[in-house]
Amino acid sequence: MKFLQLEILNLASLDKQGGEVINFEEGALGESTIFSIVGPTGSGKSTLLDAICLALYNRAPRYPRKKGDKNQNIEIFGAADASESNRLAPTDSRNILTRGKKEGYSKLTFLANNGSIYRAEWHVRFQRVRYENAKTALYKITRNGEEITEETADWNELPNIIGLDYDQFLRTVLIAQGSFANFLTAKENERYELLEKLIGCEETYTNIATEIKKAKDQATDAYNQMAASVEAVKQNLLNDEELAQLKEEIARLEKAEKELDSQLQAISKDLQWFEENDKQIKQITICQTDMEQAADAIKAMQAQILRLQLHDEVQPAVNLLQEVERQTQSIHEQEENILKAEGNIKSQESAISESEKTLASLKEAVSKAQEQLEKALPVIAEARALKAKMEAAMPNLKEKKEALELAQKENQTAQKDVEENARNIQKWEAETEKANLALKTTQEEIAKQKQVLHEATQAAEQAWETERNKTAGQNIEELQSHKSAAEKKLQDVQQAIKVVAHLDTATKEKQKNEERILVLGKRNAEIDAALGKLTIEALTQETLTLRNAYTLMVSEKWEIHRANLTEGKPCPLCGSTTHPYHTDNRQFEEATTELSQLLKVKENLLKLQQKEEKVLSGERKQNDGEVQTLQKQQEKLSEEIATYEEDWKALIAQYPKIPKAEAELKSLLPIYENKAKDASSKLSLFNKIQKEIERLTQLKDKAVKDEAAYESKASTIQNKAQESTSTCATKLAEQKALTSNLISQQKSKEEAYVKALQAWNSAKKEMEEWQAQYQQILNGEEPDAAEQRLTAAKDEATKAADKQNENINKLKAELANSKGSHQTMLSQNKTMKENLLAKEKELDLWIEEYNKQLEEKSIEGKDSEEEGIEERSIEPSLIDRNTIREMLHSAEDWNAIRREKDEKEKAVASTTALYQSAEKAHQQHLEHQPAQTRDALLAIQQEYQERSQRNELIAANARMQNHQEAVKQLGDKAEALNLVTQEKDDWTAITDAIGADGKTLRKIAQCYTLSFLIAHANQEIRKFNSRYELQQVKHSLGIRVIDHDRADDIRDTTSLSGGETFIVSLGLALGLSALSSRNISFENLFIDEGFGTLDPDTLATVIDSLAMLQSSQGKKVGVISHTDTMSERITTQIRIIKNGNSGSSHIEIYP
Repeated sequence: MKFLQLEILNLASLDKQGGEVINFEEGALGESTIFSIVGPTGSGKSTLLDAICLALYNRAPRYPRKKGDKNQNIEIFGAADASESNRLAPTDSRNILTRGKKEGYSKLTFLANNGSIYRAEWHVRFQRVRYENAKTALYKITRNGEEITEETADWNELPNIIGLDYDQFLRTVLIAQGSFANFLTAKENERYELLEKLIGCEETYTNIATEIKKAKDQATDAYNQMAASVEAVKQNLLNDEELAQLKEEIARLEKAEKELDSQLQAISKDLQWFEENDKQIKQITICQTDMEQAADAIKAMQAQILRLQLHDEVQPAVNLLQEVERQTQSIHEQEENILKAEGNIKSQESAISESEKTLASLKEAVSKAQEQLEKALPVIAEARALKAKMEAAMPNLKEKKEALELAQKENQTAQKDVEENARNIQKWEAETEKANLALKTTQEEIAKQKQVLHEATQAAEQAWETERNKTAGQNIEELQSHKSAAEKKLQDVQQAIKVVAHLDTATKEKQKNEERILVLGKRNAEIDAALGKLTIEALTQETLTLRNAYTLMVSEKWEIHRANLTEGKPCPLCGSTTHPYHTDNRQFEEATTELSQLLKVKENLLKLQQKEEKVLSGERKQNDGEVQTLQKQQEKLSEEIATYEEDWKALIAQYPKIPKAEAELKSLLPIYENKAKDASSKLSLFNKIQKEIERLTQLKDKAVKDEAAYESKASTIQNKAQESTSTCATKLAEQKALTSNLISQQKSKEEAYVKALQAWNSAKKEMEEWQAQYQQILNGEEPDAAEQRLTAAKDEATKAADKQNENINKLKAELANSKGSHQTMLSQNKTMKENLLAKEKELDLWIEEYNKQLEEKSIEGKDSEEEGIEERSIEPSLIDRNTIREMLHSAEDWNAIRREKDEKEKAVASTTALYQSAEKAHQQHLEHQPAQTRDALLAIQQEYQERSQRNELIAANARMQNHQEAVKQLGDKAEALNLVTQEKDDWTAITDAIGADGKTLRKIAQCYTLSFLIAHANQEIRKFNSRYELQQVKHSLGIRVIDHDRADDIRDTTSLSGGETFIVSLGLALGLSALSSRNISFENLFIDEGFGTLDPDTLATVIDSLAMLQSSQGKKVGVISHTDTMSERITTQIRIIKNGNSGSSHIEIYP
């Protein structure tokens, strides 16, 4: 990366009109290998570096805009004033805009390592009372011959284009070797923190340590959870004896429950018979009720059933009667049509007679119309001739009328001109009088306003002089100094209060922690004593021995072994020849019982001691953890107390008599607050008066300006009023001059109008006489219209007569058709009546035959009664036409009645079948009646249920299931427990290795970093001084210097002189630059102050070495310095020159 050009506008003190431009590739800067940036303090040397960083990263060394950097916030006690509320945070980069300027920018053109040229821009604007957000931009510049094109690029991609982020860029391109001077003189325990800041990894290893501790805590939690889970599962385990007893109990309970269940099932079966019997009896009752209801329902509609039977039997007669009624209706309708036809025939004959009469009248009208036409033709010819004469005279009449209208119009116009002239004269006489009056009024107002403005000017000058006298003898710098000193003292008192409060709090907390550590130490000693009294190992061994002995004594093989013993012969196990228990079982059982009781006592004692050991060990670990935490807090508190003591020493150095008691310091606070407030009030009052003076100055200047402006304005107003008066007088004279000529023209026009009127009246009179004659001939009707009217009347009469003749012929034809239709209907009516008589006869014969059959059935019914056959409930009666007609016109729904009858008959059949089936089933059920009654069976069932042990069996099975599940879970959890235990142990070992707070890890990592840095630094140091070489103390952050001129004497850094320290620091800074560049090429390097400590020879060597960086590494070096020596040795310079005492500067390139 190579800087080509830097452009600056209104940044800090660099506020040259049009901005500053530094071209690194042209002129003296382009030809040099090293240059210096020189200028007095505050001139703007650092602004150049800030401008470069702002263009590339929107951040700068003095404006880091990074959370955690110092000076991020200012603590204000009380309410901030309006101006303070609008101020930016101290670290905001927009603060670099020159005060009073509205906009500023930094533009850096550079050649990137990818071969492309870019221009990075940073802009800031101040709008009214607030700053706008800073704007950034990036342009890719392409040169094609003489043509240059710019393409917008993504500014956020600059770190990728450059290859470094902001912190890496500062370490690589902008070197401040003072940081390494601090590093060399720092305590060895502090170097790793300084090195982390220099390298830019302050948080990396802390984050690693935090993650490791987090992993260790998670592993510990996982282990604790798994261990607790295993312990919980073990609670459900049974020993072998308990397991055997449980199995026996379950077998006994299952056998008893099986026998009891068999007996209960037999009783339940007998009880079910009684329940089924109750159900069957209830079902029989229901079926019997349903059967009776069905029979009652069919009886209830017996009358409807008989009518339905009659309807079905007489259906043929109903059809015949329906046909008779239909034919009767048709005959009636046809007879009505015959009567209508006869009436139509009479009407048609009458219409023909009337039409013939009308035809005769129409023929007479045709003759009259022809006669009227012939008489009117001579009169029509006369009217046509008179009309032609009038039409020929019409143009002349029109011309005379137009001449009259023109003369009248001209006469009226002339009259209006005379009247307008009179009005204008009157108007301009009034305007002239008004203008004269306005001129006089304006002159009076101008004189009055001039007096007012003059008095206002005098008043403003007097007020300005009064306010200026108020600040006589006061100095803004002294007031500002007094205010700053008072605020400084107030802040120091506040700081002293904070320091004393923190010291007191930290000291008390440290003392409290020490007391707690003593208490915990005493408690741990008590726990250790209690743990020492426990005999867990001895009890464990004793219990194991007793358990093995008891197991052998109660085992089946031991019984066989004891039975095989013979008195006097040695035991194959112990060798004894005396066997007191081999035959005496009672004594053996007593010994076994005693051994079992002793085993239980020992086991209970062991459990109690193990439980006590677990509680005490847990408390011991918890106390150790608390002590470790408290010790860390003590270290931290000691550091804080030392820091506060240093702060207090600094305060004592400034204020030797300052009290250390917080109450006394707080009592001083109101005094210094009042002093600061008083100084601030005086400064505020001075500023307020200054603002008032500025305001009055503006008012005074405005009053003078207004007075001069009104003088000019008054002259213009007066000239305008005089001009208006002159204009009115001129207009009045012009109107008076026109009066005589306008009157003469008006008289001439009036005479011409009289002559035109006379000619028009004569022609008009002649035309009116002709029109009256024309009106008398045809009563005003047009000749052509009259002829057309008469001809049309004749034609219309002829057309009407012809049409009437056609109508008569049509009526005669219709009359013939009507007579033919009438004869046809008479013939049809006769036939229909004959058919009707036949149908009525057929109906009567059917009714007679039906009644005959009915009588025969009635006789058969009587015979059946005598033989014992059941009589019908209703006696049938004979029918006639009325009966058939009733059936035909009945509104009853026969299909619905038929469906209802069928459904009720089916219901009778089905309910009867169900009743019979229920009776049969009940008889069969009674054959299997139990021997005992229901009450007796219930009593036996209750007795058996009370004897049941089902709950005990369920509980025993649950215990067995819990035991089996516990065995399975312990097998499943064994591997998981081993894994979490190993995980916990591994992370604990790692945590112990790096330290609880990660400091050990940070130190180890920075030891490796320091080795790389020293290697790079030695390469740089050898370029300008081969005497010195840096050496790292093995496995530490210690640095020593090998002095080759003193027989490779190894020296501590504390023994270095100022010049030697500068050489080593510069080498380390250049080494850091090389280390941070990440193999990315940078052709620019800026180095901060520090060369004043070198002797002339070393300074020359260093400058020559830095200049060699151009040829060896392709770097152009810029050195920032205040010393004259640097100005003499480095002739190419960027000079920052102050513009007098104004606080602004400009740039000059030398030579």
